[in-house]
Amino acid sequence: MKRFSDYLETISQVNNLSGLGDDQKVQWLFCCGMLFSSMDKWWGDFKYRHSAHEGIDITYYRTHPEKMHCFDDSIKVPAMEDGAILNICDDFLGQTLVVEYENSISSSKRILFVYAHIIPEKDLKIGHIIQNKQVIARVCDTYKNPLLPPHLHFSCFEISKKVLPKHLNWSLFSTYTDINWIHPVFL
Repeated sequence: MKRFSDYLETISQVNNLSGLGDDQKVQWLFCCGMLFSSMDKWWGDFKYRHSAHEGIDITYYRTHPEKMHCFDDSIKVPAMEDGAILNICDDFLGQTLVVEYENSISSSKRILFVYAHIIPEKDLKIGHIIQNKQVIARVCDTYKNPLLPPHLHFSCFEISKKVLPKHLNWSLFSTYTDINWIHPVFL
């Protein structure tokens, strides 16, 4: 499985974010509320979430010390790894792709990657196989919540194969007790 830092580099490359040449890297910026298991909000009133954050929100980056950027709806979302699309569902800002990591197919549990607050590519359907670094979506416009900047919410978790793919959605993610959330930074 790819490291999360490599995935951030792939996002940078796919979107040509550095603009400074191949030897310059983007510096990714995260507020506390954007990080895994945080109870803080990073938008609006900056108070507290109703439950711990089950992923990482990606939007802020710096191309050089004095230039900070935020994602907009032109940002392309690449796949972190090869896998199969198990579900495409709505979330409170856009849509979510639920992808089973290719190497978990033989075990009794599924390793899932969740790409949320996106607009999936038009040709992607449930059951399609996606490839590492393939552009699978764009970050969605957050007009539904103007206090929240466009961002990619990325989660990873392990769940029993007994859970049907059609049930892999935000209602299940927030209530199901047999989900083993995996901190994306430690992938």
